[in-house]
Order: sequence, then structure tokens, then C-alpha cells
Amino acid sequence: MGKIKFMAEEFFRSFRKNLFKNVLLMAMFSTSMVMTVLMGSYYLDLEERHPEMPSYKENGTWYFIGVLEDTMEMESGIDTIQGCQNIMEYYERLHDSEEHPISSVSTANDCYVKEDDLRDLFGKAGCDNFISEDNPGAMTTCFGSAAEGDMCSVLAMKCAMLDNTAFEIFGLQTEEGEGFTKSNLTLQNASDPVPVLLGHEYKGILSVGDRIEIAFPDYAYSCRVAGILEKNSMIPRNGSGLEDMVILDYHIIFPYTIRLSEDTGHLEDIAKYAARDLQALTFNTSMVWAEDEKDFRDVVTLFRDIGNEYDFPPMELYAAPMGLRLLHKESAARVRIMLILAVTLIGFTFYGLFATFYDKIQSNKKTYGIYQMNGCPMRMILFPYLFEIAVVLSPAVFVCRYIFSEENIEYANGDMIFRVTWCFVGLAFLIGAVFVTCLLKGVDTEQLLRQKD
Repeated sequence: MGKIKFMAEEFFRSFRKNLFKNVLLMAMFSTSMVMTVLMGSYYLDLEERHPEMPSYKENGTWYFIGVLEDTMEMESGIDTIQGCQNIMEYYERLHDSEEHPISSVSTANDCYVKEDDLRDLFGKAGCDNFISEDNPGAMTTCFGSAAEGDMCSVLAMKCAMLDNTAFEIFGLQTEEGEGFTKSNLTLQNASDPVPVLLGHEYKGILSVGDRIEIAFPDYAYSCRVAGILEKNSMIPRNGSGLEDMVILDYHIIFPYTIRLSEDTGHLEDIAKYAARDLQALTFNTSMVWAEDEKDFRDVVTLFRDIGNEYDFPPMELYAAPMGLRLLHKESAARVRIMLILAVTLIGFTFYGLFATFYDKIQSNKKTYGIYQMNGCPMRMILFPYLFEIAVVLSPAVFVCRYIFSEENIEYANGDMIFRVTWCFVGLAFLIGAVFVTCLLKGVDTEQLLRQKD
């Protein structure tokens, strides 16, 4: 019991004597740890990604993307012709990247068809299987935008939306007509009908080349049947390999990535196509392909650079490491500056730690020599210092645990970050312990006896 009391008294005496320095070291080391974890997550894979992201392409993985915040500016772009053009060009440049192609899929859609049109198409056969299960009854609403649409009775039809990339990825095939291609998704005139695909059960009801009008809550579209899919064609729900497959036999398939060859001078002619591109960018329907870790960071850089060109918030990768997500808007130069500052701060922190304990030991060498001459073992002198080092370093663990918790940072892998933090703190403690041990072993009792007060 006396030994424990002795070591406790030595610890409190040393800690109180350098209270200000110790508190400053706690703050410096906590800040250093936050910067270390953040920069480590930016440059290294800390196993934060979703372990089961869909992989539809060999030697790579598709990762979900989207604009998660600051979407008001993009949405307001629909109000002007230039804004609509920027949205369409922005999406087109991202979508058509050869090294990092984008695929857009959404199966959680209903489109609306006029009840009179459906009666003409189906006659007495009925269309219950084609109607949305979530909105089964007829409703009176504005067909298209409220400013231009007509009030009429409509039915919500099962609908999926995808682009030509997704059409190829999922291996969809048409029994009649053609699928989505970059060529048929490019309209010569804004008034040209939009090519759509139909599920196999539409065969005999509509044929390739037939026209049909459909609408979403915001815009109405004149459409042309480009093809009819093979029976039992299916895609994963919302493109995710983690969800059930959706059979498309009773669906209308509307395309993303519609392009216009002509420059239209009418806002209403372009806004309805920009609205679909905006949906693909902001409603969690798109994925980007990356081959490896370096490729992953290249995608973040690509999104940031193109976003800056159009003054749009950059797309975010849902599975990106925490550092890439938090710093996705920062340029490579700024990230390097942050890395230099982090390394510098770590260096100053360790210097402060070593200098503080060096001064303590040097100023108390004579006292420790007397302790040893009176039979006090070295471990009893060493333990208070080791405990003091642990106390100085330990707040960093709790600070990182709080800052990088899943409650504060969405999709953060809190357990992995906590383990990484413990590893860094443990390494720092080991270095400090070796340093203090070496200093204390240098205490020469015989030399101290010869020294005068």
C-alpha cells in the first residue's frame, strides 16, 4: 500500500507542477490525432466503405453517388435556359467519362397516363397489372406542369428509369425494336418524341413506333416506343446489388441522359429534360465505376473539378472514406497544405512532450538518485511518468471518438476509427515510455553523491 501511495504522490506532484504544460499537450495531441485520422482517411483506406457494394464490371466496383447537400442552386437552374443547359452538360460530362462511367437507375417511379388513352389501348382487357400498386385508383390532376397541363383523369403506371449505360450493364435485351443507345437518346429537335421501352406484357397492346403520352408530377412527355423487352427482363431495385430484382414485364422504361442537338430558345422545351438529369444527380439514383484505391481518389478529383467549372456542388461518393467525403470540395493543393500542417503539428506535439519530460527528469535527477540510494526500485520512479504520459495522451481517444462518431459524421466507421486512434495513441505512448526510461537509466547515483548542493 505504501508503494502505491508513493507512486500516486509522485504522479500528482509532477502533474500539478506542470499543469499548464500538460493541459496544453492534451489539446495539442488531441488536435494532432484528429488531423492524423482525417488525413489518414483521405490518403488511406481505413475500411470505411460499404463491404457489399455492387460490382457489375470486372476489376472494379460501382459506387453510389449523388449531390447530398447544397442542391438549391442546381434546382433553381431549371428556371433559366442557361441553367438547364448547365445541368444537362454537367450530367453529360460526368456520364460520358471513359475512365469513370456513370450509370443511373431508379425503379421507384410512377408515370401517369390519361385514363382515356388507356381505355383506347387496353379496351376490355383491363390494365390492372400495369397500374402502380401504391396508387391504384384513377385521380384527377394536371397532366404535366400546372402552368401548361390540362386537368384530366389519370392512372399511375409502373415505371422504371435508366440510362443507356445501365441498359448495357444489366444485359437487357429487346425482343422487338432497339434498346437505349447514345444515338437514339439524342433528339434532333426538342419537340421530338422521347424513346421509351416497354415490358414484354405490353406486346400486342403497343408496337414499336407507336406514340404515347406520359407524365411525371412536373412535366409531360410525348414518347415513341423504341423497343419491347424480352420476357422476364429484370434489374436490381434502384440498381443496388443488395436489393431484390424488379421484373420489368409490366413497366414503362423511361430514359435518363436525353440530349438535344439543337439550341432551343424556349425554356419549357429544355427544362423537362434538364429535370430528369437533375433527378439522376440529386435523388440517389446514380453510380460511378472505379477500379482501385487510386482510381477512387481520381473520381473525387473529377467530380470536384467539373463541379467547380459549373459552380455546382460536386457529386459525393457514398462509400468514400471519411476524409474524401469531408474534403471533397478542397483542391489537391489545399489538401497537401493540410497534410503539411498536420505533420508539423504532430512534430511540435512530440517535441513539446519530450521537452517537458526531459526538463522534469533533469530537474529531479538528484531526488531520484536519493530515492535509489535508499532502496527505491527504478520501476516505482518510472511508473508515475508513464501514467502521466498516458493521462496526457488519453483525451485524444475520447475527442476522436466523439468527433468521428456515426452520429456526427454520416457513414463513418466509428469502430475502425476508434481502433486506428488507439493504435496511434499506443505508438505515441510507447515512444514516450522508451524516451523516459532511457532518461531515467542515465541517473548516476555516484556522481550525484559527489555533487554539492
